[in-house]
Amino acid sequence: MAQEDINAAGGPLGREIELFDEDSETNSTAGVNSANSLVNTQNVSGLIGAVSSGVTISIAQSVSIPNEILHITSASSSPTISTLDDNDLVFRTRTNDRFIAQVMAQVIEDEGVDSAAVLYINNDFGAALADTFEETFSGTTTATVGYESGQSSYQQALSELYADDPEFIAYAGYPESGTTILNQWNEEGYGGNWVLHTSLLSQDFLTNVGADILNGMYGVRTLPPTGDATSTFEEDYADAYPDADLFSPYSWNSYDALVSYALAVHHAGTTDPNTVKESMRPVSNPEGEGVSYAAVGDGFDLIDDGTAIDYSGPSGEVNYDENGDVASDMVIVQVEDGEFVDQETIPAGDLI
Repeated sequence: MAQEDINAAGGPLGREIELFDEDSETNSTAGVNSANSLVNTQNVSGLIGAVSSGVTISIAQSVSIPNEILHITSASSSPTISTLDDNDLVFRTRTNDRFIAQVMAQVIEDEGVDSAAVLYINNDFGAALADTFEETFSGTTTATVGYESGQSSYQQALSELYADDPEFIAYAGYPESGTTILNQWNEEGYGGNWVLHTSLLSQDFLTNVGADILNGMYGVRTLPPTGDATSTFEEDYADAYPDADLFSPYSWNSYDALVSYALAVHHAGTTDPNTVKESMRPVSNPEGEGVSYAAVGDGFDLIDDGTAIDYSGPSGEVNYDENGDVASDMVIVQVEDGEFVDQETIPAGDLI
């Protein structure tokens, strides 16, 4: 959709954008090999991907940064990405998990709890979130326990987690293992309460674990975008891909990644990554005349006229900070009567 909109508007610098696809297989080795193929065989000037934070980090360190290729991820959330020595070549349109970890700690503190433990899937996403939570939480972190996915039993991890009887668990993981973990937690009667990462806040997960088990637990997620741009994008997406899942893999964010890149190329007057990176913020951050979804042609025209622009799209504002990150408002939810019910919204400005 983004490619079609960009090219229908004449493309950046009057040239059409061409896309090449490679499969990272959610594997760092495969991801690096795929990225090398795109850079060295297809001679691309920019990369978008991957979904997995670990794969994105490997591609950035092994391909994007050493080859000086501009790299945008629309799905990876690990705080580690913000700290890469990337010469300002790596950007992302999905919110940094640092903000989610901060709010997870706030939830526990607001409950008047002095001790908590962290359970995390043992990858870049989980480990970085665990580190950020421990840095942020004002109480005592009694344990940080990593685990591998796909196990039939997590009793050892649960035993380590509860060795010092924490009052709360902050949990960052994926639904497949999470279902097993929380059912075993319930069966063994460990007690206490949990706050769950956004990756676990789906109706399918709630159904698979059981509303009776999750009742009273908290979760933290990004506030879904709203407004005309979002609703129109949803309608257009449903028409274009009637059998696809709107939210996977981060459709809003992926659209905005490519459009912000195209606008930056037009602003820079070249596809040279080291020049384009200097235009990523000027076309997306305040102050400037607003350019919204499906109006990329207006953005090209305004740039040609020498007018500053501020692009925002279906994912909301695309305001890249000094680390190339965007920020979103956070929502605290709680499971009540089999549903995730919003409790409080934390503005992004309170977390930066």
